Amino acid sequence: MTNTIKKPTYLFMAVNSIRILKTRGGSSRQAIKSCMLSNYTFLKVSTIDRYLNNALKKGVETGVLIQNKQSFKLGSESTKIGK
Repeated sequence: MTNTIKKPTYLFMAVNSIRILKTRGGSSRQAIKSCMLSNYTFLKVSTIDRYLNNALKKGVETGVLIQNKQSFKLGSESTKIGK
């Protein structure tokens, strides 16, 4: 029996990266990306952009994230994502 570890979703990793950065006005996409790459070693630089963009878009649509111009802040629904 193989023991597989479930990888966290990109939205979960993005929310945690925003929590780590603690920027008052919100965190930019580039800052979120670099924080994710430094904290999650299994991510690949070649594929992170596509999945991160989709996760940020989904987070804004569901209310987990709030987009302010080019930066993202945690929304009221972000507590449901976990810490």
